[in-house]
Amino acid sequence: MEPSWLGTARVLFVAGKGGVGSSTVAAAVSLLAARNGADVLLASVDGKPGLGPLLGGQPLTKDEQLLRALSASGGRVRGRSIPPDQAFGDYLELRGVGGLLRRAASAASLDMVAASTPGLEHLLVLGKIKELERTKAADLIVVDAPPAGHAAPFIRSASALQEVVASGPVRQQADEVAEMLADPQRAQALLVTLAEETPVNELIELACDVDERLGLALAPLVVNACWPDRADLALTPAAAAKRSGITLSVADKAALTMSSRYGWARLQVQREQLARLDELLPLPRVVLPKITAPRLTPEHLERLAEELAVEPERPR
Repeated sequence: MEPSWLGTARVLFVAGKGGVGSSTVAAAVSLLAARNGADVLLASVDGKPGLGPLLGGQPLTKDEQLLRALSASGGRVRGRSIPPDQAFGDYLELRGVGGLLRRAASAASLDMVAASTPGLEHLLVLGKIKELERTKAADLIVVDAPPAGHAAPFIRSASALQEVVASGPVRQQADEVAEMLADPQRAQALLVTLAEETPVNELIELACDVDERLGLALAPLVVNACWPDRADLALTPAAAAKRSGITLSVADKAALTMSSRYGWARLQVQREQLARLDELLPLPRVVLPKITAPRLTPEHLERLAEELAVEPERPR
């Protein structure tokens, strides 16, 4: 099953505060789209190599590789990273600079050029993504964007350079990237958070930056790693045991009391933060379960893809 929001844009930027699982969500979205028959390109901006093995392939590099092919649907997931130096070399090639000169220029001058033009490295990477979208390199390009503190400057680089560069190749590249970001059929942002105060604060700030200042359309929010909401945790273990006709030892009662208090406190925080999102960022959202495992596996990713296939909840 494919949710209504998936596939409405050809480029999907997945971003959130570091540690909220946005890279895992990017991999799960890629798998979900491939399950529905799409040819997906998963592009890692920060070069996180672990996304490849999570999808059943090798660690990501700047060279594209096939990560997963789904015979039942005909879909597939390819993956690669997009380092700025390679994006710079591709940009020079696009501008007609010859191979040997291009390699020398990209190796020697990127640091110097980037230092004199803040935001250029981000623009080069976005420009590469724009070219992949323009040439229809995939049905869907899923971009694993930098963490929230760097995501806004990354996406904002085109508009920032438009303000300071009046003409020339850099201005043209900035205009073309800004045009892609402003078109909801070409690009959208899928923002990820945990149901915790600091990640929610950063998500709200990033959403305002992306939507209001940059004009990049927002897909549903993803609230990751949520505990199941169990109302019975409000009961004390002694009361729950009595209701069930069970007798607890003193040691069991003490251990269960500590555990239930922790679980109840976590649920209270989760409920409060979901209510804040309802009030301050009333967008449809997908709630993903917390997976209690020391390390995520491809099987866990399958489960997350299934959860993402459910139509988003509407704010209450």
